[in-house]
Formats: sequence, structure tokens, C-alpha cells
Amino acid sequence: MAPPSAESKPMYQKDEKALCFHGELLYEAKVLEVRRQDPKDKTSASEYRVHYKGWKNTWDDWVPQDRLRKLTDDNRELAANLRRELLAQNAQSAQKPVAKPMGKTRRGQDSEMGSGRGSEERTSSIPAGGGRGSKRVRDNDIEKVSGISYVPPAQML
Repeated sequence: MAPPSAESKPMYQKDEKALCFHGELLYEAKVLEVRRQDPKDKTSASEYRVHYKGWKNTWDDWVPQDRLRKLTDDNRELAANLRRELLAQNAQSAQKPVAKPMGKTRRGQDSEMGSGRGSEERTSSIPAGGGRGSKRVRDNDIEKVSGISYVPPAQML
């Protein structure tokens, strides 16, 4: 851990231009605000609200100091190298043939991510139980079948 005197003063100031990581790339940014991560602790690390040059304000973000780099020629070169590497990776992945899945891939047709219902339900027009559905048996009919005579409360009077 750095001595408290080194952490007490922010490394970047308001309105300073810098390079900021967003994902794997460095983008030119401007520091809009500076604050402490813990406002009660004067020695806590600073965080910075940045605006990425050329981006909408909705992309403005609070970032820790380790995502920022000073705007130097070396860091600009680093940003350019990172961008070139990412473009090269994307070009290589675009050249590789993508294996096509076997069979139909539309949702619900020979797809593992289908509706989740069994294949019988999807392919058959006859319900899985066979024929027409049976009529629901009433409660008092069930009681008669089981050998217990059941009299509903309304008929007890």
C-alpha cells in the first residue's frame, strides 16, 4: 500500500484529458469529477467520472484510478496496439468456418432449446392420454365409490 501522502492527492484532476480502459481498449476521455471512494477517509483511493470522447453522455462512468492512463505518446501507442490486436483477432475469428448444427434449428423443431414439451405433444394431434379427455368426477361421486355415504351439508337438514 502506498503511503497516505501519495493517496491523499488524486492523480488526475477535473477537466484533465486521459486515456481510459473500457473493456479491452483504451479510449480518449476527459475527467469530469473526482471523489474519494470513501468520503470519510481522506486517504482512500480516488475515483473519477469520465466522459469518453465521441461517445454520448450516457456512457459517462465512474472509474477507479487503475483504468486511467496519462495522455502520453507511449500510452497513445499502447491504445493503437490494443486496437490493432483486437481487429486482428476479430478478422481471424471471422475467417474460421462456423460449424452448422445438425437438423432444423428453428425453435421447437428438433432443437434442444425448444418449448420444453415432450416430442409427442409437438408432433401428434391426439393428446398424450389418448382419445378424448375423461370427464372430471365430482367429489360426492368419489365418496360413493369408496363405500362411504356422503351427505353434503345442505342436505343434512
